[in-house]
Amino acid sequence: MNKLFCVSLLATLMCSCTIFTPATSRPRMTDDKPPMKPAHELTTYEKKPLIKNVNHYAKWLIQDLFSNLDSPDNSSVFAVANFALLDSDLKTTNHFGRQIHESVMHETNRTGFSVIDLKSTGRLQFTDAGDIFWHSEKIDEVSGDLDINFVITGTMTKHQGGYLLNARIIDVESNALMSSSQILVPAIVVNAVLTEETEQPKGFPIISSVR
Repeated sequence: MNKLFCVSLLATLMCSCTIFTPATSRPRMTDDKPPMKPAHELTTYEKKPLIKNVNHYAKWLIQDLFSNLDSPDNSSVFAVANFALLDSDLKTTNHFGRQIHESVMHETNRTGFSVIDLKSTGRLQFTDAGDIFWHSEKIDEVSGDLDINFVITGTMTKHQGGYLLNARIIDVESNALMSSSQILVPAIVVNAVLTEETEQPKGFPIISSVR
């Protein structure tokens, strides 16, 4: 009887070994799925506008600049020069610097002072594509009348986290520093100022002009 029981128990154990496999050898069932790629990845240009863009920082810069200035006569005339890269020959800027120049001109005019547009030609220029322009980057095409009292200029330093702008107001007659201001523009705002595709033509030749 004991022998029969032992044989039955041994047979049961052998069957168990053949039916059950170790947990480590079983295939794991998971719900992980490969990430779905967007149908179209948005470019920087197509993304939502920034909460604070370059115009906001130009406004704060000019507000601080004029708050330190003994109120000049409202008849004072300003000109705005490009912000130069500090580690250059001070005659070099970039696309962000050119946009800062445009924004500073706008904000200075909003303070109530007259601003001379240094790139104004004083005449309308027509291209063979039918486009009409008023500005130029060529010195021999711009107006030579520069009856100004103050110049707003400055430098830019590439800083950790963005660009540090150093702005100042200079008295043209005495070359005296009338006011200065600084602001750090975050890198996300600097990088949001985009250039056009390099393969696109810069423009068409001027075929005629009208004063």
